[in-house]
This record gives sequence, structure tokens and C-alpha cells, in this order.
Amino acid sequence: MTDFADALNQLTPDALRRLIALRPDVFFPPPPSLASLATRLTQPASTARALRALNAADLATLQSLVDAGAELSPIDPVPFGDTTRLRDAALVYDGGAAGSGELVRVAPGAVAPLPQAWRVADRPPADLDAKLAALDVRQRKVIESLAAGGGIGLSKAAAPDADPTTPAARLVADGLLVRMDAHSVRLPEPVLLAFRGRTPRVHPLTAPPEPEADQTTVDRDATAAGLEAVRQARQLLTRLLRTPAPLNKDGSVGVRTLAALTKELGFDPGLTITVGEAAGLIGRGPVEDSRTGADDTNALAATKDALSWLDAPISDQWAILLAGWLASPWRLDQGRLLSTESRQPDLRRTREVIARHGGDMAQLLFHAPLDTAGLRPEFVAQLAEEARTFGALAPTPSTPLRVLLARGDVAAATRALVPAEIDAVIAQADLTILAPGPLPPPMASMLESFAQLESPGLASVWRVSDASVRRALDAGRTADELKAWLEAHTVGEVPQGLGFLLDDVARTHGAVRAGSALSYLRSEDPAALAAAAQHAPLRILVPTVAVSQLPLPQLIARLRDVGLQPAAEDADGATIDLAPEPALVRATPATLARDYQIDEDRVEQLVGALTAGAKVASTSDKEAPAEVLRAAARGRRHVRVTYYSGAGEQRQLAALPLSVREGRADLLDEATEKVVRLPIARVAGVELA
Repeated sequence: MTDFADALNQLTPDALRRLIALRPDVFFPPPPSLASLATRLTQPASTARALRALNAADLATLQSLVDAGAELSPIDPVPFGDTTRLRDAALVYDGGAAGSGELVRVAPGAVAPLPQAWRVADRPPADLDAKLAALDVRQRKVIESLAAGGGIGLSKAAAPDADPTTPAARLVADGLLVRMDAHSVRLPEPVLLAFRGRTPRVHPLTAPPEPEADQTTVDRDATAAGLEAVRQARQLLTRLLRTPAPLNKDGSVGVRTLAALTKELGFDPGLTITVGEAAGLIGRGPVEDSRTGADDTNALAATKDALSWLDAPISDQWAILLAGWLASPWRLDQGRLLSTESRQPDLRRTREVIARHGGDMAQLLFHAPLDTAGLRPEFVAQLAEEARTFGALAPTPSTPLRVLLARGDVAAATRALVPAEIDAVIAQADLTILAPGPLPPPMASMLESFAQLESPGLASVWRVSDASVRRALDAGRTADELKAWLEAHTVGEVPQGLGFLLDDVARTHGAVRAGSALSYLRSEDPAALAAAAQHAPLRILVPTVAVSQLPLPQLIARLRDVGLQPAAEDADGATIDLAPEPALVRATPATLARDYQIDEDRVEQLVGALTAGAKVASTSDKEAPAEVLRAAARGRRHVRVTYYSGAGEQRQLAALPLSVREGRADLLDEATEKVVRLPIARVAGVELA
């Protein structure tokens, strides 16, 4: 029998190349020798990453080998399934004569990250619901105890000659518990899920058929969704640049703030806020309150990167949002928006796995059984819907998503899909404006200022109304400016009705004129000025002029809050925009999960260095006592333990290991048939009986 380090000595250059492809994390930085590589391959973090990459069939084969005792001695792998990928990933290795490949052993610690009672091949017994409904109180207590203890327990009912009327024995007979050996039973996951009122999860052991989809259609639908996401993000950022949104003291977004933004923007901005924060476009921090002058208001605001994003081409804007969604650690179903409890850094990998397989539960259960093990179908559906919102899925993965998952140039991928930007719109007699393609950011910003989106998509329809025109005038634009823009960017003539609407709204807008004295108010209508004086600290000088001690921005804001529509003017009487300078905060962008990639040249260098170096000296088969005990517990093998008592005396114990956790081992003493608990620190050695 050869040990793990010896087996690495026998790897061919091709086998090393396959190992580098499947376990690239252990080659950062390059291992100086095969001995170092052997140590890295058995580290729990690296082993966990390798296990997450296995499909259900490979994982079932590995667990079957472990149950058959392959952690402790070599066995024939043929009855258990194909071990090709397990060998390539160094999760199992040649355990026979050097190079024979006839027998295999499971690598040290290969299944240590897995829950001890979980088996990917578990299936729910027939009539599961009826059997659970018929359980009595004692049987329910047995299942509850096993669930609380990790799924494996010691029971005399597991013996072949046990009393068949005991609760545990009846559970075994009904298939609700699995007999592991004469002393222990296991609670299968499907039974546990059904017992807790959830749908049992069944992992297929053969690959389900891939959904059929025309990639051209997928990309077209994804592009439409991505551009709509860009439009909503642009609206949100424009709003935050104008007025940051107040936050709760803990930095989360309150219900009132979210409701106010939803009402103003016309869509729920929760998802866009989280993605914008992850992309570095939106941040949280102290900003100056334009109404009170305070500079310590904790608010949701745009960042400096948002200014660059707003000026970027639409394809780049989409690429940034797509990467932001994939990197976002924020959940929408956990606590308040952007709260501490809603932040889960591991969610980045979950998003990648779900997006890679199109949110299809059958595909996920086979191709990513470990990543899917703790996910509810409802949560998978929620993340898949988020992916569709940003053009990642439609419903299968879009080309930009595939490029992003491969860490390629996603901006180039979106650029190839987004149609060329147009420089003209079609104004229609029904007061709508048709944009037959994507608009450049300056045109889109201008159109959004005086029109309301009615039909989104690659070809969008905008409606001009009294309210939308008044919004533009409030922001400092004039009717002449809007008409000039329409004449410059409209195919054909601007409909007369649209020009009349702009003139009519402008004629009644700004009946009250404001200036600074600190500030002043003037109007040709004395009644309008008198009405304003009822709502603001004004001193009327003459029936048409008043002054105030409020700064001009605060005076304008107060009058608008009560429904008046004053227009600000400069020293020459020209209408001006009093929107304050954008309040910007520091960006805290999220990053994509690290993806270890090694180019071909580097692979050849690593293979050459490892094969040219000195071979690993053959080591003893003796392993760490804790690892041997864990392996014996999984393989249900009896052992002889040498340990030191509390008085320092060396003793031996013949026992069956039950579990090893938290630095202690529970063993069933063969002589007394009682459970003995030993601290691992006192164990001097372990030998198989």
C-alpha cells in the first residue's frame, strides 16, 4: 500500500496538468515541492473548494467509497462508479502497487468538510408523508434528538436481534432511519426535511437534459432587460445626485425612504440600490442637508464613480451593472435594505452557481449539489429573477454573463449586443416621443427631464404631460430650450400640439419670481405674494415684492413644499437652476469571488518544476490520530486507541469511534458497551483493530 505523498510521486505530467486545472488554488503561490503540494491538497479550505466542484454522481461515488472503508485501506472502485474526476482532483489516489490503478484510497481529509450524516444519494422512502403523520410521541423524540445531534446516533435498536417494538427499531423498519452498523443509525436528509415541513430534496445521479434555447433570442431579450436596468439606475442616480436619501442610524434604508423613492421614480429601487452599492455607484455617508445646512446627515448618495458611469456608453453601463449584481453581497429578503443582517459575502458564489445553471433546480441539484444543499427553491427563484432583471438570464445564461463567469471582457460582450446609439427621436401628435433605439446618455438625460417613460425596451415610448414639463421647468429648463432640443433631435417636424403644451405650461409656471437678498420674492400678482407670505417668513415691501432672511434655496424649497411654484432668477432676471452641487460619498464596491486561473505557459512551468524536483521521501502510513478516528467513524471500523489518563498513565482501549468534533472523540467501549469521551490531545496513537 502506498500513502498519499507517494502517490503524488507517481503522477504523470498529464495527470499534473489535470490536477492544476481542477485544483488551481493549491498552486498559488507555486508549491516548492511535491511534499508541499501534498500538504496543501489536504487542507480543509482547498478540499472544500474541490468538493463544491463535484457533481452529484461524483460525490455519490466518493461517499460510497468512504462508507466502504476506502479512507483506511485500498478497495476496488469499480462497483462504486467512475472515479476519473476524483483521481484527477486528488480526492482519491492509487492505493495498490505503484502505477497499478487497480485499487484506490480516499485522500486524507477528503470528506472532512461534509456533514457526517448527509448522503447525496439518499432517497425518501415510499409513503413518506403518511409514515410521518403516523409517528407517535416517542418516535418523534427520536427523530428530534437525531436532528439536534447531527443526524447520527447510538442505538441498541440498530442491532439485528434488537427488539422490533422499540421506537428506533420501528423507524428503521419503516425506512425513516438507516442502520449504519449494529450500534448506530442515521437520519436521511429527505426524511429530516419532510419532518420539518419542507419538500424533500432529491439529487439526480445522472445529468438532466440541458434546456433548449436559441442563444440569439436569449441575447436579444437579455439586452432589452439590461438596457431597462440601465435606465432605472440612471433615474435613481440622477435623483440621488439632486437629493440624497436619508438613512436610518444603522445605515440601512428605512421603509419610508424606500416608499418615497418608489413613488417618485415609479418603480421599486431596492434591487437597483443594492447593485449600485456593490458596483460602487451608490454609497452611504454624511452629507450636507440642503434644508438645514447640517453636514452630518447620514444619507444614501451617489459616488464620484457614478458621475463617470452616467457619461459612459450604454454598453459599458450595462456591463458595470451586470458585474455589480454578480458581486453583490446583499439579500433583499433579510432585514432592512443594506442592513448588517442582509449582508452575506458568501452570496457572491451562490449567485454565480445559480446564474451558471440558469436557476434550474434540476441542473443545480446535479451539477452543484453542495452549493444547492442549503438553498430553498424560493430563494433560487428570487435570485434567478434578479438575474433576468439585469440581463444575466433570459431565461438561460446570456453571452455577457458567460463571459463574466469566465472572467473575460464583459464590456466587449455587451458592446457586441447593444445596438448603435441613435441621435434622433420621433415626436408624435398624441404627445408621445418614440426612441427607436438606445439613446446616448446626454439625450436620455434630457428626454427623461421632460417626459415620462411609457413603454421601455430597445425601442422606447415616452409621454409628455403637464406634470413632466413642469418638472423640467422646476429644474431650470425653459420652454424655448425644450423646443430647440426637440427641433434639433426630431425626425421631421415637431407636432404643433407638443409645442402648444410646452408654451401653455411655461406661461403659468413661475408666476412667483425669487431672488437673493438674502432672498427676495416678487410677483406681478399681489395675491400670489400674499399667499406665499402665509407659508414663509417674508416681509412684503410693496404688493409685488417681498424679502426673506432665509437663504434662497431654503425659501424655494419651503414654498414648493406647500404647493407653490416659484422660479429662481439671477441678477438679470434670467431663470436659473438652484439644484445644489451633488452630495457625493465614498464608494465601497464589492468584488467578484476570486477565480484562480493559470495560463498554459504557467502550467507547463509548474509541471516542469514539480517533475524535475526531488521525489517525496516515502513516508509512514501513520496519520494523525484525529484523522484516523474520523475515518474509522465514517467507515465503522473498530480501533485500538492508546491514550493517557488524567493521571498521566498510558492506557489502551478497544472501541468503535462514533464521532470526532470540538477536540473530543466519542467511542463505544467494546468491553462495557458504554460511550467513552476522550480529549484528542490525550490520544497518543490509533491502530485499526
